[in-house]
Amino acid sequence: MDEVSLIIDILTNNWSASVTALTDAGVITATHNSTPNFVDVRTLQKNQGVRYDLSSKDVIIIFEDSQSIQYPTIHYDMRNETYGFTMHIRTIHDERAGGSEDFGRERLRALYLIARHVLEGVRRGYTATDGSCFNQLFVGSRTESNDRAKRLFGYKVSIEAKRFALTVP
Repeated sequence: MDEVSLIIDILTNNWSASVTALTDAGVITATHNSTPNFVDVRTLQKNQGVRYDLSSKDVIIIFEDSQSIQYPTIHYDMRNETYGFTMHIRTIHDERAGGSEDFGRERLRALYLIARHVLEGVRRGYTATDGSCFNQLFVGSRTESNDRAKRLFGYKVSIEAKRFALTVP
């Protein structure tokens, strides 16, 4: 499994458990506990790439920004890999608001808190069913990405993932 697919696997497999935990703790309300679509930016599927209809469902888009490799031994027979990702969280203030002025902001906050809870829950490592893994995962900086005229709310969140002690073939 490639790295972007692994991040999406982490989010999809742990989303509902994080929603339950945060709802039970009173951090988010039950009105904001729906699951968004998770999109790999490289997809060729219709309505999943360049344009996306947010009126049907919120979206979280993942793409890889960078990769670096370090060789920590004198013989260069092992390597450590560090990956940088950007996660775009997008929601829209639409008819779901039901008259609430703060629906879009509250929904964005809930999506961010759930995603952060998922990623912080696997910060010490995650292994997918096919054996792909990250040894460490960190949530980094967050930047707002809003369009008030279109009632579009969003965050860009940086993620760093590391793999250690991979053998060089």
